Amino acid sequence: MGRPVIPYGRHRLLPEDREALLNVLDSGWLTGGPAVADFEAALEDVTQATEVVACSTGTSALQLAGELVDAPPGAWWLVPPCTFVASAQAARYCGYRPVFVDCDEATGLLCPEALKRTLSAADAEGAAVAAVIAVDLNGHPAPVERYLEVLRPRGLPLIRDSAHSLGAVDLDGKPVGADREGLLATTFSFHPVKLIAAAEGGAIALSCREQAKRLRGLRSHAMVRNPERPAEYEVTDLGYNHRLSDLHAALGCAQLARLQSKIDERKQLADRYQKAFDGIDTMQWVGPGDGTKSAWHLASILVDRQRRWSILEGLRERGIGAANHYPAAHKQPTFTSYGPFPGLNSSEAYCDRQITLPLYEGLTFSQQDHVIHEVLQLVRPERA
Repeated sequence: MGRPVIPYGRHRLLPEDREALLNVLDSGWLTGGPAVADFEAALEDVTQATEVVACSTGTSALQLAGELVDAPPGAWWLVPPCTFVASAQAARYCGYRPVFVDCDEATGLLCPEALKRTLSAADAEGAAVAAVIAVDLNGHPAPVERYLEVLRPRGLPLIRDSAHSLGAVDLDGKPVGADREGLLATTFSFHPVKLIAAAEGGAIALSCREQAKRLRGLRSHAMVRNPERPAEYEVTDLGYNHRLSDLHAALGCAQLARLQSKIDERKQLADRYQKAFDGIDTMQWVGPGDGTKSAWHLASILVDRQRRWSILEGLRERGIGAANHYPAAHKQPTFTSYGPFPGLNSSEAYCDRQITLPLYEGLTFSQQDHVIHEVLQLVRPERA
């Protein structure tokens, strides 16, 4: 069939977004201008981070964060399987070994007890650990303080992949991205299906100004210009072309002003899903942890493992753009040479049961009611 009538995600552009883009076009600064610094400052206000460094994508944000890790080549990069592959591929960009750590079967979030077991396994093998990656899946904050309680005594850094969760709030009331002892960096993505849809883009929230200065250099070829003779420059490191253009930054900044209203609209839709699905024993709604506030990037349900694909395809046949976020990362062929990866049963159960339902600004209650009706028909076939 053709493109689903109701997609799982969709960005919404308003007149102020178009105006922001036109202002950049009129300014003459397509890249390297003031819009990037403005976007970074706005992100610092939202996250309460000491500094934010903008870059070209969420993937480049993870790679740049990895550049701050000081560990020997081949050290273990601990990452959950319930994530997009970029969370694990960043290890390879930086010369580390991706090692997968089991998740909570109900949430898909990294399991603190599994993290302890994997660190003990590293000790037993004499393997160095580079970093631990925590992923805020679906927009729901991961329990980062529980991870940090394990990591701080070991002096190991935590990198938080918050591609889904800009605007979310942790259990202690801090916004995702805020400074924390032991938290090396928090990364964000501004892909078109994210809350802030800058077409493409990423950012790294940091607590250390020197690290921010280093990443600003690395994102632009590690090029340092002579302040007395600006035409002269030196390349001081192996840098990258990970810059964000002023067009992307301006679009992101315009949308960032509406971040809370975006989250509020998504939460209203998520609450309607949760109410409709409450008490249905053939499915589970995936919600945030108690006391946290989600950014509601994705609406996830868990269904019977054996029927997941038939339910998902049934929704698509009915014009509903259901999806799977995500196939278990450790099963992707690109990681075969790093395996085998035992002890990931809970992660596999989550990934094999998960279905993403439509959730975006502009989704009408009428459209959502259609989605709810079709989901219930498919998960309760005896009542169809």
